[in-house]
Amino acid sequence: MEELETKVKGKQKMQLSKAAELCYEITNSYLQIHQESQIIASTQEAIRLTRKYLLNEIFVRWSPLNGEISFSYNGGKDCQVLLLLYLSCLWEYFFIKAQNSQFDFEFQSFPMQRLPTVFIDQEETFPTLENFVLETSERYCLSLYESQRQSETTASMADAFREFIKIYPETAAIVIGIRHTDPYGETLEPIQRTDSNWPDFMRLQPLLHWDLTNIWSFLLYSNEPICGLYGKGFTSVGGVNNSLPNPYLKKDSSDIPLRFEWEISHAFGKDTAGEHNSIVNTSPISVVDKERFSEYQDDYYPGWYLIDDAVERAGRIKN
Repeated sequence: MEELETKVKGKQKMQLSKAAELCYEITNSYLQIHQESQIIASTQEAIRLTRKYLLNEIFVRWSPLNGEISFSYNGGKDCQVLLLLYLSCLWEYFFIKAQNSQFDFEFQSFPMQRLPTVFIDQEETFPTLENFVLETSERYCLSLYESQRQSETTASMADAFREFIKIYPETAAIVIGIRHTDPYGETLEPIQRTDSNWPDFMRLQPLLHWDLTNIWSFLLYSNEPICGLYGKGFTSVGGVNNSLPNPYLKKDSSDIPLRFEWEISHAFGKDTAGEHNSIVNTSPISVVDKERFSEYQDDYYPGWYLIDDAVERAGRIKN
């Protein structure tokens, strides 16, 4: 296990308080959208329920400001959506506590510098994703701890979390961006203790009720950088040996409609800047991955063209 160095050259570091405030502004802006869109209305309801879990249940039982809660992050779209919402609620939680204090808000400082975060890295990862994890850990002020990469003869994911808990024993609960449509996610609850063969902590899973359209709608509207692999047709990203672009996004004779044109053209900040364009803010593809993708014989629509949860993992190769 080793702590990642998260220094991104040429980019100014954002304070955690500013990152949390930005996420609050993004979330609040999305909730104020008035569009005749079933997807947006559904996503707004999904956000409200996630906020309820975080503010009214999770933050009541564990303080998000003293290290009791850690965040599991791997750079994927689900984790990033949950991170944006978590930081949004973190800002609101701090703001409410500050407003109820005897001291004026302007004289109170945000009590955290970085968010305790664990990256369970069990297989050879796309360099594009690795770079994105580093860049976003800096952007969102994550104190990112990476597990040792696993081999066939070494520890499981449970063992990786066990090592993390040993190093950060104050961790009582870990936020995990899993959904009901994910493998083994169907029967999970928003708050539940780990199984007996896992290290003892509470799993906080406030994203379970989200579907794929909710994820894309909110993430594309946020205008935050998203992993460049999604722009290459990936919809579920694992390791380099078990992940390919989704075959349902292959460009052939049939056209696939884009369901998120409004979110992209009116993404957060674009209205203010007067830029109603169709550009999605994706991270750069690494040189190594560019060479790898050049060997693919087909072209693919970006991942956000897929809205069917049933085939979201169709690009995963079964061992």
